[in-house]
Amino acid sequence: MLTAKDIHKSFGELEVLKGVDLHVSPQEVVVLVGVSGSGKSTLLRCFNFLEMINSGEIIIDGKSVNSKKDNLSKIRAEVGMVFQHFNLFPHKTVLENIIEAPMMVKKKKKEEAMIHAKKLLEKVGLSDKADVYPNKLSGGQKQRVAIARSLAMEPKVMLFDEPTSALDPELVSEVLGVMRQLAQEGMTMVVVTHEMRFAREVADRIVMIDEGQIIESADPKTFFENPSQERTKQFIQLVG
Repeated sequence: MLTAKDIHKSFGELEVLKGVDLHVSPQEVVVLVGVSGSGKSTLLRCFNFLEMINSGEIIIDGKSVNSKKDNLSKIRAEVGMVFQHFNLFPHKTVLENIIEAPMMVKKKKKEEAMIHAKKLLEKVGLSDKADVYPNKLSGGQKQRVAIARSLAMEPKVMLFDEPTSALDPELVSEVLGVMRQLAQEGMTMVVVTHEMRFAREVADRIVMIDEGQIIESADPKTFFENPSQERTKQFIQLVG
């Protein structure tokens, strides 16, 4: 479904990704972990072409993507992304936020987009917030709207970049609950998170990135109980 081959990415003289190889199968949930600055979020942004790689290859659903020739807006529609900060349009209602991209990018009719949006709001537990503006929502509610907005594009894979890091602790569980549901429904997901309990419970595979390279890739039980790398053992002790 999603493959990175020998990905290199630098910002000026700083090399952030140093030859990353990663394959994510359909319906697989891969959680990326590592200390801040290790390259996790940069890799995610490369998958969505918010950052352009210096070299290597990104393959989405069997097709190698050429960032200079391919329609990146169309590709981004297939690779949904949820950020730390919700990026909702403050002047639009919840429903208007969700229907904007399907109408503008996919050219859906307003009525069709609204029917789908209302179903998604029900999925994320916010049916009663359709006509509310973002400034009236809690952080957890905003993030759930952001997830619904990404799902409205009917993506083939969902990327989550530390989706709970900006939330108060008591609001984290409602967002993780929606993500658990998506995983159970078979959504292909790549998640950058510090929520180790979520990683244990939901991930099919946990991938450790350190200094721009993948150093460990294993199922949760193996990752936490019998990691192969000393650096991974240190990280697990650090996060508890």
